[in-house]
Amino acid sequence: MGKISGKIVLIVGLPGSGKDAAAKAIEEELGFRVLRMSDELLDELRKRGLPVTRDNMRKVGIELRSKIGPSAIAKLVIKRIEGLDGEKGFVVNGIRNLEEIEEFERRFGDKVVTIAILASKNLRFLRQLKRRRVGFDKESYEEFLGEDREEIRAFHLGDAIAAADYFILNEGSLEDLRWKIVRLLLTIS
Repeated sequence: MGKISGKIVLIVGLPGSGKDAAAKAIEEELGFRVLRMSDELLDELRKRGLPVTRDNMRKVGIELRSKIGPSAIAKLVIKRIEGLDGEKGFVVNGIRNLEEIEEFERRFGDKVVTIAILASKNLRFLRQLKRRRVGFDKESYEEFLGEDREEIRAFHLGDAIAAADYFILNEGSLEDLRWKIVRLLLTIS
């Protein structure tokens, strides 16, 4: 088992809130290793020979959670973390429910800090239009809002956001987000 010496930062937020940018800032500025919850689902899709789409990822995620429990994906990421050595800390991007947070806390205790990245619906939609990930991002505002409702309903994402230790409002520039998240982590270390 790898020795965990630094923090394990869990990032939660709705699509387009800036989770990836926050994780990248922590990686680049503080040297933490980034692990994405969705990578576990991508591995599972590849094993099954399924195309990589948001719908397939959602279906597989729901299936794994129904078979193994709500913290199924967290357990896979924890196993990965425990197999790594020499990392300053970890950023786990894409927490979806309260049980996942609790799974990390049970395993790593006070090393875990959960940060919710927040942004308005309109801004998140505009960001999503700009990045245009085929098979993932919705093109109409109504579809986008439906996706939000589905994320919240299927995974109880709102509970995970509400359970965060810290909240960062990401309504400004990337540089502003980088500054906010790095300053926060330096303050609580």
